[in-house]
Amino acid sequence: MAYTYSVLPGFSGVRMDLADALLSADQSPDACNMDTRAGDLRTACGFSRAASGVLNSVVPLLRMFLYPTERGVRYLAVSTGALYYYHSARREWRQIHTFETPLSAERIGFLKIRLGSLDRLLIVYGEGQPLIYDAVTNTVTPFGSQEKLSDVPVSCAELYFGRLFAAGNMLEPSRLYWSKAPGGDRAIDDWRQDPASENVSGGFVDIGVGDDPITGLVALSNQLLIFTRNSLYRLLGDRPSNYRVTAVDAAYEMPAHTAVVRYADRLYFLTDGGLCCYDGQTVRRPQNAAAMLPLLREACLSGAVSAACGDRLYFAFRSDEEADGADEMIEYDLLRGCCMLRRGFAFADIQALSGELYALTADGRFVRFDDSTDYDGDPIEAWWETPAQDLAHPETTKTLLSLTASGSGTVAVRAESNGGTYETETDFNETPLSVTEIPLRCVGRIFRLRFSNVDGEPMRLDARPALLFDLQRRPV
Repeated sequence: MAYTYSVLPGFSGVRMDLADALLSADQSPDACNMDTRAGDLRTACGFSRAASGVLNSVVPLLRMFLYPTERGVRYLAVSTGALYYYHSARREWRQIHTFETPLSAERIGFLKIRLGSLDRLLIVYGEGQPLIYDAVTNTVTPFGSQEKLSDVPVSCAELYFGRLFAAGNMLEPSRLYWSKAPGGDRAIDDWRQDPASENVSGGFVDIGVGDDPITGLVALSNQLLIFTRNSLYRLLGDRPSNYRVTAVDAAYEMPAHTAVVRYADRLYFLTDGGLCCYDGQTVRRPQNAAAMLPLLREACLSGAVSAACGDRLYFAFRSDEEADGADEMIEYDLLRGCCMLRRGFAFADIQALSGELYALTADGRFVRFDDSTDYDGDPIEAWWETPAQDLAHPETTKTLLSLTASGSGTVAVRAESNGGTYETETDFNETPLSVTEIPLRCVGRIFRLRFSNVDGEPMRLDARPALLFDLQRRPV
């Protein structure tokens, strides 16, 4: 008999794409709703209502938008049949526009623009003439006109070098439109030729070949990225006379354009094959990009939504085609290159604003992630499993005796081995500089530990807990 300690390192993120034997000790093959930002393990933060009213739509909710104005932030939401805004004084949602044709989430876009001296919000939806939202009157009016060639029913729009670019016209699915260069009597709602010069004129170009419609546009500082169903292109140049369109040649799966997010002039997008990053030249895989690959292969990424908040990226999607909303969310830590899975909700859309993450739930609640310990009243179920490990002694049978750690709250610990399972719950001694010894009784050669919260309550397990076990060398 020999008593031995094994110190578990800090906690990082989930990796589902590798066998347990290939995982480092700070990674987990199965974890959910945990926060490991400082290397400790704690229940992730929850969310609470950002708007007290509930949007009771009889048809599915699709998208949301937070529109900052001089009078405060306007909350907007779109269902398959209508556009709504939140009246903060009355604490209620109000319908301001009805769509004649049912909408699809993948074909709705919002863009802050300037028309003359007025700041406005452009709303495109692919089924009709784009709309302009006025935050002062809380009304919408049609954007553009037939005379100016800008009443086209597009589904995506972007600003690039001052011009408005748009695409997604179902009658011309491969066509990319651009506006006149604003200035003088020219404005971005005019897409016609200008007799003064080609370089201030509006125009269009067809992208790609064959049946490959444009699905999304994203502007970076020096190029406009054009997503099609099967390819990715980039438009370079700052005026029509030097525009040039080239294909981005790299091996990757194409995403839904709603699962694309900008961060530090780079573009991150989620695909069936994991996370991809466009760095201005080519598409590459960031660190641990395939960590959630088994999960993504089973999920439905159609209509997935995304946001960048602080140093983290968020991608929410449906676990299967029958889910009522995005019921799974990947949280990717850009600084540490690790992932965490979040569950326990159903989102229609997410968006970040001023360093905070917001969401519109499928049942019409407008929420904000904060220091809440639940999901707007629903408990957060959080857990972390260690990889199956032999504690660096594959040749011996071991008896787990205790786990010594510091932390807070109540933690449930389950030790599992080929010899059986042992479960216990412990309240941490939260006195400063104190530790708690958690008794364990489990015999085997390979072990897996699982830490979880109890009844949805918050818990914390500090980094480097020490596992005490007894070595029993097996006879040859």
